[in-house]
Amino acid sequence: MSGAKETPRQKMIGMMYLVLTALLALNVSVEVIDAFTTVNDGLENAYSSVDKKIEDYYDTFEQQYNKHPEKTAEYWNKAQEIRTKTDEFINFIERDIKLALLLQNNGVTEDKLFNPEKEEDAVIMDKEKADPAKNRRVFHKVNFDNIAGKDKHDAVTAFMIEQGNAEILRNKIEEYRQYLVKTLGEAGIDNFEDHIGLITDGQYYAASGEPLTWEMKNFNHIIIPAAISVINEIVGEVQTAEYDAISELYKNIGASDFKFNTLEAKVFPKTTYVLKGQDYEADVFIVASDNTKEFNAKYAKGVKDFSKASKNAINEVSSKKGVIKIKVPANAEGEQSIAGVVEMKNPMTGEIEPYPFHTSYTVAPPSANVTPTKMNVMYRGLENPIAISAPGFTTNQISVDVTNGELIKGNNGEYFVKPGNDGNTTTVTVSTMIDGKRMVLDNCDFRLKRTPDPVPVLNGKTNDKFTKEEILAAGGFVLTMPDFDFEGYHSQILSYDVSTIVGGYLKPIKGIQGRKFNKDVEELVKSARRGQRITIENIRVKSPDGEERILNTPITIELKN
Repeated sequence: MSGAKETPRQKMIGMMYLVLTALLALNVSVEVIDAFTTVNDGLENAYSSVDKKIEDYYDTFEQQYNKHPEKTAEYWNKAQEIRTKTDEFINFIERDIKLALLLQNNGVTEDKLFNPEKEEDAVIMDKEKADPAKNRRVFHKVNFDNIAGKDKHDAVTAFMIEQGNAEILRNKIEEYRQYLVKTLGEAGIDNFEDHIGLITDGQYYAASGEPLTWEMKNFNHIIIPAAISVINEIVGEVQTAEYDAISELYKNIGASDFKFNTLEAKVFPKTTYVLKGQDYEADVFIVASDNTKEFNAKYAKGVKDFSKASKNAINEVSSKKGVIKIKVPANAEGEQSIAGVVEMKNPMTGEIEPYPFHTSYTVAPPSANVTPTKMNVMYRGLENPIAISAPGFTTNQISVDVTNGELIKGNNGEYFVKPGNDGNTTTVTVSTMIDGKRMVLDNCDFRLKRTPDPVPVLNGKTNDKFTKEEILAAGGFVLTMPDFDFEGYHSQILSYDVSTIVGGYLKPIKGIQGRKFNKDVEELVKSARRGQRITIENIRVKSPDGEERILNTPITIELKN
């Protein structure tokens, strides 16, 4: 099936269906077959959503008919005819095609299919929607797990192709399509055929290039889950065609009632913020207006439905030369919404009629990026903080990825990158989704450095005179990181050596563990004389990135007493 208009959701579902069908042709595993459940769930959810919109449209249509029967009767009557015709067609698809296929495949009676001995074995999941006594049009929600032989191709081919039900369905589709075109043509809408879907006379080909009929393309040699998905897609196209038809009828009510004295071209861009590599898209309309008439509008910020706006939030504005101008302070960041109604007097009835509107926009903080190109450096083993912003996008609209490292997300656009040990660079990539496609906004490479060596100090100094009491009271030495901007990171002292000259001979104490002085060092200090030098050297440390190092900076102590 193919239609003249498809929403992004319909295109996505159609693409998933094509991929899964191709995989099935390759005899892929049952796990892939079960993936049809995902496609079918999307179709069934779409059915319920569109069905609700259609019912709401009929209710709105009926309200207009009750208020102005003299000018709406022609269109309302045709809408009712379309509703009845669509009820009959959808009920035919659901009962004579979908349900009949399930009954033949499972080899049970309708009562057994709807009322199995165990509820968990039910094939039909929502009996309320399938009851013709309770619904204008029925819908059979299918549990694929309980379909017999769901990975077999025989049942669908036999029922749809060999028994001719696919041909019957195609004829019904063509009949319904022609009926809609004819009905709208009678109402003065002559170009509806160019906008309606339900196409069955396209060109279809097998993988070998051999031409196929619509029936063979959609139902030959496919499994039941695939067939149910195709049938549900057809039902969805019927709903879309019905919705478009009644929309056209509704729009033609009083189409010539309003008089205008000005025509001008207006450009309505999809967005005024376009990235390099992205397409600029805009709709150009011929807008009719009457700059001699005045009308009013009411609007509120922060709502998508004006009826839900609080009274205190509503603003009122009058037109000037046929135009309403809205001015709203951008004092909050992020996605913003405005909804309202334009109130105009109907020239035929004299009544004020509301015309609702809604728009949304994004408020971003003023920003500028200053990049120190020679200082793009990160330290191994540390959580390097970076702040990321993308003008025109909120923080929840962008994605950040890193190579050779771990990304930790903070708050308000702050991230932390902990580089890995592969290579000498880490790349940070910022991207977003635009029109369903991933677009890279920026790449930034960072050179990786190891953290600087710590500096060992005793009482804050590396080379000074100390009393024995000061040395012993310190109990050991510590490591400092002067002029290093990262807080909370420390190196660990693993071992060190102590040496001094006694009687012209070098007296070493080697392999002292940790930062504390051991008893040998304490005895050495106690027995030292005034002016004697004690050296702490070969200091082995473990840096924050896990690397073990020998420091080149010793501590030299000279005894005061």
